[in-house]
Amino acid sequence: MNKRILSLQDFSSIGRCSLTAAIPIVSALGNELVALPTAIYSTQTAIDNFTFTDLSDSILPAYNHFKSIKAEFDCLYTGFLGTISAVDAAIEIAKDFKSAGRLVAIDPAMADDGSLYSVFDLQYFNKMRELASLADVLLPNFTEGRMLSDTTECESTDVENAKLILNAFKKQGLPCVVLSGVTDGNLCGTATLSNGMISFQFNEKFEERIHGAGDILSSIVVSSVLDGMTFPDAAQKAVDFIRLAIKSTVTKNTDLRYGLNLEKCLPYLINRSEIK
Repeated sequence: MNKRILSLQDFSSIGRCSLTAAIPIVSALGNELVALPTAIYSTQTAIDNFTFTDLSDSILPAYNHFKSIKAEFDCLYTGFLGTISAVDAAIEIAKDFKSAGRLVAIDPAMADDGSLYSVFDLQYFNKMRELASLADVLLPNFTEGRMLSDTTECESTDVENAKLILNAFKKQGLPCVVLSGVTDGNLCGTATLSNGMISFQFNEKFEERIHGAGDILSSIVVSSVLDGMTFPDAAQKAVDFIRLAIKSTVTKNTDLRYGLNLEKCLPYLINRSEIK
């Protein structure tokens, strides 16, 4: 039976990130993604002069409507939220999911390259830390992992620092973490904390800066785990798909601001999804 995932993220019309990446990925894996947009962007934010419409005030009314019609969800999955009011709404919904025993998956989506995104400040970070503490599975990139685990001295993205970050999360009581952006020589991938154990998932490393890869990775992991796959196996599946999508994209000399060439690669996921 297919799973239903409620996802709070922004909708960037052009750029293949957030919901425009999550919807096709989850659908290809045979599950349903119910999108609850936190904002609408004309393009993803690395493209100049984008337009922005804040929808944070509509999140809780929409969620309450879902409850009134007795819509059932298997998982809450949050990505880029953008405003403190959107994070507050996500916290309220996450607490509701946890009380019902539903999976809560949090991609912090607030930092990269060693620092917070320019649109965020310490107040937003602290609010995101509160949301992250509710996660059954946390899906940070390396920068977000360092910040949320209080291991800011771990600047290098290597295996040893990944272990330090995941062990810090383990001490915080987080049950599962999939840390992306881990490198090992000419390899790149994830480090996963699951069932108290740390494992690594690698594939080919690319030097190009790719927008939306983290959103794709999180979407594959969440959807695959709901179908019974282990976290390490789900992370490896995501890493392998991203390698395929990057290779398909860079060989066509595509403008990388527009995200990965998802459409041509979705059969890889569909052909590996069992029909139930």
